[in-house]
Amino acid sequence: MRKTLFCNISLLLFGLVVLSAGPSWAHQSDAFEGMGVVSPRTEKLAPNFSLETPDGHTLGLDNFKGKVVLLNFWATWCAPCKAELPSMQRLYEALRPEGVEVVAISIDRNKKERIKEYIKEYNLTFPVLLDPGQEVRKGYYIMGLPTSYLIGADGKLKGFISGAREWDSVASKKLFSKLIH
Repeated sequence: MRKTLFCNISLLLFGLVVLSAGPSWAHQSDAFEGMGVVSPRTEKLAPNFSLETPDGHTLGLDNFKGKVVLLNFWATWCAPCKAELPSMQRLYEALRPEGVEVVAISIDRNKKERIKEYIKEYNLTFPVLLDPGQEVRKGYYIMGLPTSYLIGADGKLKGFISGAREWDSVASKKLFSKLIH
């Protein structure tokens, strides 16, 4: 309960800070508005990182160069995070052939086995990475969970979304269609 309340308060505060930043080109697009995307004032390269998978492999943002990436930050204790995992998997299955990658970064500390259980339970086939020291989370200024970043095929940040979404919805597919083309 306390963690959920923290999550909600953090999202609200983060949203207020970001909304005060002013409008940008993505807000003019129905596809971005339909999913609640907040876009940056200026597009810049997404911060690169390299993290371990639960199986001990190392992956970084460079592994997805030239693809549109949904970069999702989550944790096993976050109920809204768990709720959106199945729709993220369906989005991945539907749009991976078109060049869309889903990458989920867990900020759990020392819960590799629990994360493996989630991967199995939710039949996740997209990459799940571990950020137990939360260095990548800090580099992306994550204040609440779940938070997702949209990264274009050019490697630039296109926007972020605070809170859970139905990633396989019509609105989401419209959003990714805009990012792909």
